[in-house]
Amino acid sequence: MAFRDTWKRMNWLAVAGVATALYVIAVGYTLGWSRTWSFLTTEPDLNEVGDFLAGLLAPLALVWLIAAVLTQRQELNETRDQFVENQKVVDAQLKTINAQNALLSLQHNQSVENAKQAYRLSLFDKRFAIYQSFIKFNEAHTGKDYRDESYWAMTNLAQESGFVFDRSIEEWFEAIAQQIHDYIQFKSLNPHKNLNFSLLGEERDAFDEYNRNLEKQYAEYTGWIKEQFLPEVRIGKFWHFLHVSDQPYIEG
Repeated sequence: MAFRDTWKRMNWLAVAGVATALYVIAVGYTLGWSRTWSFLTTEPDLNEVGDFLAGLLAPLALVWLIAAVLTQRQELNETRDQFVENQKVVDAQLKTINAQNALLSLQHNQSVENAKQAYRLSLFDKRFAIYQSFIKFNEAHTGKDYRDESYWAMTNLAQESGFVFDRSIEEWFEAIAQQIHDYIQFKSLNPHKNLNFSLLGEERDAFDEYNRNLEKQYAEYTGWIKEQFLPEVRIGKFWHFLHVSDQPYIEG
């Protein structure tokens, strides 16, 4: 391992320079400096000089070629190692980003669930408030005769229900309000006949029969209205909505 690290850090150009210096010294020592200089400068044969220099410099060329190849290889290895290190850094950053994204996603989902829960609770409270208002309307108006204030109270309740219920509840309330309105109109157009105590016999019986039939007609209007407030009818209408829902009811 230590040898490999030394090999990677080796300056091959410096090694080639040292090898060149040693080679030149060895050649000079072997051939002799004066002899070599005399051969090169005393009317030399150029062909012989060329052959001599080619043979002399060939080993140096080989040394520098090897040094260049090893240096290039060393640079490539360093580049590859740097790339590997950079890739490790990028992978670590990606892991960190993925972990952060997972945390943000978890926080987002938790926020959404908290918002849904808050919405469900708020919606339930508003629906239950209207349910209680519906019961109070029955307590306030059913024991009495229905009048204009009864119609307007039910109409307002229908409008309020449209914000927290779907159309079925709103239309049901509107139908009750319309029935109250029709009853009031019918009663105003068909009042009781005041009994004339001076009438006797068949005329008196006819008056009584007319008023009894009129009461039956009144009861047909009011009977349907009162039925809507019976527990089995009321609960049947509201039961689907009196639970905590996580989505608003949207018609269509």
